[in-house]
Order: sequence, then structure tokens, then C-alpha cells
Amino acid sequence: MPRNEWGDVPADSEAIITQALDRMETASAEEAARLLDFLRRTGLLDRILAEAWRTRGWKREAALVQMGRTRALEAVAVLVAALDDPNPETQLAAVRGLARTSLPQAGEAMLERVVAGDLALAGTSLQNSLIACTRMNPRILVPYLHLAQGSVRELLARVMAEVASVALGDDLLLLASDALPEVRASVARALAHAEFGFAFPALAQLATDEEWYVRLRALTSMGQFKQSRALPVLLRGVCDENRHVRQRAAEALAHVPDPTSVLRDVLKMEDAYALQAMIAELDRTGDFDKILKALESTASLTGRAEAEQLLEALETGAEGLNTMMRLPSSTRKTAQTV
Repeated sequence: MPRNEWGDVPADSEAIITQALDRMETASAEEAARLLDFLRRTGLLDRILAEAWRTRGWKREAALVQMGRTRALEAVAVLVAALDDPNPETQLAAVRGLARTSLPQAGEAMLERVVAGDLALAGTSLQNSLIACTRMNPRILVPYLHLAQGSVRELLARVMAEVASVALGDDLLLLASDALPEVRASVARALAHAEFGFAFPALAQLATDEEWYVRLRALTSMGQFKQSRALPVLLRGVCDENRHVRQRAAEALAHVPDPTSVLRDVLKMEDAYALQAMIAELDRTGDFDKILKALESTASLTGRAEAEQLLEALETGAEGLNTMMRLPSSTRKTAQTV
């Protein structure tokens, strides 16, 4: 169909644009390129561009999102221009359109305006768009993160935590000592994507942070490596004053190859809350009864005394946990009788 005839069938053109964009969502890179070439050759891409430039209100917002769905390089200019529109709804449509492109240059355009205070949207659309556009090259975040202040710095830190990779290198280590707890927590989360040898010193430091949620994220990342070198840090974490931190450390310790040995180490710390956190996690994973049976079946004379001591401690800890988290036995019987 000749290019000049598409303007005579506006309803059909709109339907074909919609079908082409829907197909691009799941198409391979090769097929998506063919579809984009089709939109260019027929002039349908120019039609979307014209609506994005000339129309106002909901029509422009719909055209901006459509432009983003094409993932065309020429879409970036019109979408970036729409970021400066005084209407928040138009800005939101531009942000969503830029997210569809997933292009680093789109991410830089948004970052410039965010740091300058010219782009601030409620909700998570802006954060999600920045994540989509910086995932291919997380390093573009670093200079803006150093310039940003307050809530904007926290926003960029959350974005960094989602897209961080080993490419960030020493920049992550520098940010581990940042004054903002949200930045330190994001660094702790991001370090889970680095090599253990590189991440361990910073995570060990963050595991002792004054903010509980920073410690929690550090221990979560530490546990994902499943390295024996991390055991001392996780053991300290299971004795943390915050129950959420204890729970996360216990979750990591419950998945070590020899949880019985970990229980012995926890018992040596003489911390009832730490022991109960371990018992609760092992009970959740279904391993607590297995450990009890293994200890009860210990046959050697040298191991029997230690096994009995550990069994007694586990039974005491389980009783304390039962008192805190469940109804007493007498209450349960009364309830069943009634």
C-alpha cells in the first residue's frame, strides 16, 4: 500500500499501529526491527510523532506512550521535550514512554531533570522508568547520585540497588559509608550482585550499621553467597537486638550444609533470642525435627553427651518459643472442649 494512501484510512491506520505495537512487545529483536521499519516506510511512525508534538491533553499523552512503545531513537527527542511540560499528566506519560525505550540516553535526560528538581512525580513510575533506562549502563547513575541531595538521593539509591552490577566497582565501596542510611542500605542490596571477595568487607561493615534495616539488607546479601567465611557475621546477626535482623540471619544460617554445627555455635553465645530465632526458622523449613532425630540417634559415647546437652537446650528454647508464639497447652485443651 503506497505511503500517501495511509492518510485516507485513519481508522484502519490506528488499528494497524496498535497491532504492530502489541506485536513488538513479544517480538524478537529481528522481528521488532522489521515492524519498526514498516512503521517508518508507511509513515505511521510520523503520524504518531505528529500527534505527540501537536495535540494536547489525553491524545498527546496516548501518543507519547505509543512513541515509547516503538523503541525508536527518534522517539527520545519528543519524549524528552514532554518532560518539560507543566502538566504533570503529560510528564507522567513521557516518563512511561521513556521507560518503554529502555535507552540510556532517555535515562540521562530524566536524571538531569530529577537532580535539578524539575521532575518529581508521585508513585513509582519515575523510579521504574529510571530502572528500565539505566539497567544497560548503571554507571550513568553515579555522577547524579553524588550531586543529589535528600529524597532525590534516596530515590537514585533505590534505583542503583535494582540495577547495580560489578561494573560499578569501587563506587559501591565509597557509597557504603554514605551519610544517608537509605544509600547504605541500597549499597548492601547492590553488593549481592558483586563477587564475594569484593563484597565481603563492605557487607561485614554494613552488618554492624546503626540502622537496623541497613544491617538487615547486609545480612540478606551476605546469606545469598552461601560462603563459610560469612558464618561469623551471620552468627553475630542472629544475636541482633532487632527481631527482623535476627530472623534474616537465621534464615541464612538454616541453609548451611551443617545446621547442627551452627546450632552449637549459637548455643555457645548464650542468647535465648538467637536460639529461638534459629529454632523458628528450622521449624519453618521442616528441618527442626530432622535435627532432633539425628541428635537422638547419636551412638558414639563421646558425641552422646554433647548431643544430650544440645537436645536439652533445643527443648528449652522450643518451649520458650511455644509460650511466646502459640497458645499454652491448657488453653488449647479448654478451647477444644468448648
